[in-house]
Amino acid sequence: MTLAFRDSLGGDVRPLEIPRGRPLTLYICGPTVYDAAHVGHGRTYLYFDILRRVLYDRGVRTRVVRNLTDYEDKVSWRAEALGVSWRVLARREERRFHADMASLGVLPVDVEPRASEFVPRMIEVGRRLERTGRVERRGDSWIYCPPAPSGRNFPEGDDFRAHMVPEPGTPVAGAGDAAREILVWRQQESPMATWSGPWGRGAPGWHLECYAMAERYLGIPVDVHGGGMDLIFPHHYAENEIALALDGTLFSRRFLHMGFVTQLRRKMSKSRGNLVRLRTALEEFGPGAVRWYLLSTAYNRRLEWAPPEARRASDEWEEVRSRLAELVAPGAGGNLSVKLLTGLADRVRDRIEDGFAVESGLHELRELAATAGAAGSSHLPRGEAVQGRRSLRRVEQLLGLRILK
Repeated sequence: MTLAFRDSLGGDVRPLEIPRGRPLTLYICGPTVYDAAHVGHGRTYLYFDILRRVLYDRGVRTRVVRNLTDYEDKVSWRAEALGVSWRVLARREERRFHADMASLGVLPVDVEPRASEFVPRMIEVGRRLERTGRVERRGDSWIYCPPAPSGRNFPEGDDFRAHMVPEPGTPVAGAGDAAREILVWRQQESPMATWSGPWGRGAPGWHLECYAMAERYLGIPVDVHGGGMDLIFPHHYAENEIALALDGTLFSRRFLHMGFVTQLRRKMSKSRGNLVRLRTALEEFGPGAVRWYLLSTAYNRRLEWAPPEARRASDEWEEVRSRLAELVAPGAGGNLSVKLLTGLADRVRDRIEDGFAVESGLHELRELAATAGAAGSSHLPRGEAVQGRRSLRRVEQLLGLRILK
C-alpha cells in the first residue's frame, strides 16, 4: 500500500506519487512568531510529522521546508506594545516555538527560512509580477490583480471566506475580485518592518513569502503543500495565482490541510485570545498524551479541545503505553505469543496510509493493549521479548510516541 489522502484542491483521494531519483518535496506553512503556539498549531505540525514518519518508514527520502513569518503587522504591533523591536520579539517567539515542537516530538525540518531574510527575493518576485502588466498602485500599496479565474485554483466559495486569514494592512475585501488581489509591496516606516525597495521604503506582502522560499529551496511545483484549513483562502489561493502567473503551474502537486482545533466550538486564534497554549497543554498532560489526543480525530475534521476529554485521552494513553511496555519488560517471562507484536508497525502504517487515517493507526495500539489486558499473562516469553521490543521501537518511530522508557 502507498499513502493516500484527499487533495484539498481537487477533492479526490489518491495515492501520493513518489518521485524517482530525488527526495519528495514538502513545504509547510510555518508560524507567525509574535506569540506562543497553541494546540491548534500543534495539531497541524503533528500531522505533517506523521506524514514524514510514514514516508521514512517506507524508505522515501523527503526534503522539508517550513517557513517562519518573522515580520508582519501583528509582530510589529505586539513588539511596540511590549517596548521591544519586532526582531527581538520574533527571535524570542521563534525560540519558544522550537522548544514546543521539540517537546511535542516533531522532527526538525531540513530548512527553516525567515521571511525577513527573503525580502530581496520577494522583491524580485514582485518585479516579475509587475512585468505581467497586472500590478497597479493604490495609495501606498502595489497590488497584483490576477486574471479571471481559470478553474485551476481553489474555488472561491463562502466556506473558504468564512475562515479566511486576511493579510493585515491589505485593502482586500471579503468577496469579489478584490478578495483575489495580492499585495506586492506596501510603503511603511519604523517601528514597522521596513526595507528599501523599488517602490520606496516598505515591505513585501505576505503571499510572496512562501513562493520565494519554495522556489529557492524546492522548486515549483512542490510535491506536497499545506497547513491549517484557514490558509486555503486567500493564502494558498494566492500562492497558486503567483505560480500560475510566473511558472504556468500550480504551487503544489498536492495540497493537504488540517481541520481546526476549537474551544467552545470556536476556532482557536491568537488574535481573538481564544486558545490553549501548547506549552500549557504539554506541561499539564505530557507530550504523549497531547499527541494521542490531537491525533485521535480524522486530520481534516474539527477537534474540540476540552479539559475533561484531554484528561481521558491522557489516562487512555498511559494505560495503552504501560500495557504494551509490560509485554516486553526485561526479565519478566510469560506465555503471550510474540505474534501479537509481529507486523504491528506494518499494520499501523497500513491503517494510516489508507486515507491518512492516523486515528486508525492509534486504534491498532488500543486493540493490542486491550488484548494484552484480557489475557491471562501480560508478558512475552523471555526469549521473545527482544524481538517484541524491536517491533515497539519501530512503532515509536512511526508515531512519535514513546512506549518504552
